[in-house]
Parts: sequence; C-alpha cells; structure tokens
Amino acid sequence: MDGKFIGVVAALLVSASWAAGTVTLKKVGDELSSFAMTLFKGLVSLVLLAVPLFFLGFERMDAQTLMLLGLSGLLGIAVGDTCFFEALKDLGPLPLVLLMIVGQILTIVFAVVFLGERPTWIKWAGIALVLVGIAVVLSGNLGGGRFTVGLRGLAFGMVSVLSMAVGSILVKRALGADTGTLQATLVRMAAGTGGMVVYGLLARKIGAWMNPFREMRVVVPFVSAVVIVTYGAFWLGTVAFKHLDLHVAQPLVSLEPLFVLPLAAVFLKEKTTWRAAGGTAVSVAGVVLLCI
Repeated sequence: MDGKFIGVVAALLVSASWAAGTVTLKKVGDELSSFAMTLFKGLVSLVLLAVPLFFLGFERMDAQTLMLLGLSGLLGIAVGDTCFFEALKDLGPLPLVLLMIVGQILTIVFAVVFLGERPTWIKWAGIALVLVGIAVVLSGNLGGGRFTVGLRGLAFGMVSVLSMAVGSILVKRALGADTGTLQATLVRMAAGTGGMVVYGLLARKIGAWMNPFREMRVVVPFVSAVVIVTYGAFWLGTVAFKHLDLHVAQPLVSLEPLFVLPLAAVFLKEKTTWRAAGGTAVSVAGVVLLCI
C-alpha cells in the first residue's frame, strides 16, 4: 500500500482520536491533577504498547535513535502533555485548541528550518486553508463553550505547544525507513513516563497523584480515553510522521477542532453554528491540496 496514503489516513485518525480523547478527559480532568493524568496515562499506555510487541517481537535500535526518541518523549509527553492538561483546566477546550494551531505553525516552521523541508506553493496553500478553516470553526463556536484566557493557562499552553513542536522534530529525525512505529512509540512513552516517575519520587507526590484512581467512576472513562489516544493518537501519529513530510502531517493532525466540536455538541451539550460548516469546508479543501 502507498506510504503517503497510509500517512494521510493515519494523520486524520490522529485528529479524530485526540478529539474523542479530549472530550472524554475533560469530563474527569477537573478532579485530577495534571501530573496524575500524565503519569497514569503513561503507565496504561506502556501496557497497551508492550503487549502487542511481546507477541510481534522487539527490534534493535541504535543509540542515536533511542536518544532522539527518548528526548522527544520527555519533551512532548512529560512536559508537553502535563502543560496541556494544566492549560485545559484554566483555558477551557476551545481557547486551548486555538493555541494548538500556533503549535502546528511552529512545527511547520521548525520543519522548514531544521529538517530542510521545502513545501510547494500548493502545499503552502493547503496549510493555510487548513489553519484558516480551523480558526473560522473556532470563532463561530466560542459562544457555545467556556472561553476563558488567563496568564497562567496561556503560559502552560505556550510551553505545551513549544515542547510538542520540538518533540515532533525529534521524532521525525529518529524515524528511519526500517524503524518500527509501535516500538518507537513505546520508547517515547517510556521516556515521558519515566520522567514523570522520577519527578514524582523526588517530590514525594506519586501517592497523592494516584489516590483519585481508586474510584472506578474516574478510572473507567480515563482508561477509555487513554486507549483511544495511545493507539489512535500516539501510535498513529508516529505512523503519519514516518510516511509524510512533517509540513504535510502536522496540518492533518491539527484537524482536531473539526472532530471535537460535533463530539462536544453531543456529549457536552455545546452549541455549534453554521459558520462551523463553512470553516470545515475550507479545511477540507486544504486537506485535498495537501494530499495532491
């Protein structure tokens, strides 16, 4: 099967998975600390990734690949995800997703500067249409959701998008033609989770972080969300980055708002507008240009 087709499908599924995961996590996120969510998510994800690899078999990785994947895990998962969860508490989902757009732009700029990628004018047009469409969707739906902007939430959000952008660059550099995406995702997750464990032990807070997970009403929805984002976001995100240039993959995985708004309307009872339909159409046009 064509690698580009695999990458495009994987990237679109990443967006849908993050949307479903974000809506689910928002329901229990107010009861959990950001550190607790990142640590518990990582522990569950490690099991989910290790089990299939136990049957499929592990492969040898050189030191440079391991280092790049490990560093990307520390930045993108330990730092990026923790700050993401913290910002989500203060900003609400829509302003945070708007910040995520800034993150996509940063990643594309980094790909051009550090990876030497050179998008054609058609690809630049596609990138622009995707991001403009997302902005239109959000601007037409801000009244239907909680829209708060505080300096604390903004700071955490910016650290999150910067960490994730750098993490994406490191992942792209690490992935070779023969690198297994499932094992690469496991290495990233192990590094990110390991960083959280070390911090938790030094701060003597692991016990307090894990206490809320004694209740099944918290564990069940949280684990459900983790299953979705582990395979649908983290693993498929690695697949997308392997098969596509980063400047193509990143806009496609940024389509989360197009999925999160209908999910929020159904499960969180947030309203959407006709303006969202127009923004969605613009973004879809951008996706078509990126796939040419």
